[in-house]
Amino acid sequence: MPSLIERWAAGDAAAGEALYRDYFARVRDFVGARGARDVDAEDIAQEALIAGLEGLREGAHPEQLTGWIMGIAKHVQSKRTRLLLSPIDRTDPRQRGARSVLIRKEMSDLLNSTLSGLSEADRQVLDLFHRRGLTRKEIAEKLDVQVEAIHSRLDRVRGKLRESLSKHFTTLAVRQLEAPGVSMDAIRALRPMFREPVLLRHIEDLTEGEAARRLGVPVSTLRARLRSAYELLGYEDPPDFSAARREHRQGTRR
Repeated sequence: MPSLIERWAAGDAAAGEALYRDYFARVRDFVGARGARDVDAEDIAQEALIAGLEGLREGAHPEQLTGWIMGIAKHVQSKRTRLLLSPIDRTDPRQRGARSVLIRKEMSDLLNSTLSGLSEADRQVLDLFHRRGLTRKEIAEKLDVQVEAIHSRLDRVRGKLRESLSKHFTTLAVRQLEAPGVSMDAIRALRPMFREPVLLRHIEDLTEGEAARRLGVPVSTLRARLRSAYELLGYEDPPDFSAARREHRQGTRR
């Protein structure tokens, strides 16, 4: 059965939500043990996991996921990398891929939507801390309030960001489960070794023998790859491919 990483890389939003949920507390506690305050540890964990999920979707294949995620967290903690709050830098080769840009745009839109629901005071504190790089003490002096009030505001705002992120993944998962059949986009997102069998068997409607001969593999291998493809698409049994077939036919007529 495909792992959570494989499912997430193939476009399964529920797998991304599960990875985020499984690792958040571990990453938070890890950076906390390295000296981060509670609110900072949660912020760092969020940034590190977003970076990790993006890397996995982009094709990263870490030998040990936990060690890899913790390494990202250490980098975020040390360098205070602002992956969610910084604009896309298209001169950075890590950010030039089309999918990377789309993911960052999606997260940017999510962030902007969350920020629009904050009070002016909360947005101001967030801007001073993340964009202008002021310390909590400097922000407190600038706004003429107690440092504890800044801690409280940042904690509240980050909580809203985490809540929005969690709802975002959940909504994507629900949409996927409620979607009427499999789309061509979902099929295209599969790796070639799984995508080609699906296209031949369910879109071109070849028999198992014809599809296996086209791929140059035994029928048993074809069946195994198809089973894996169904699981990556979020199904235990062959799903409904009628919508994808209609989409394919309409595309070939153009």
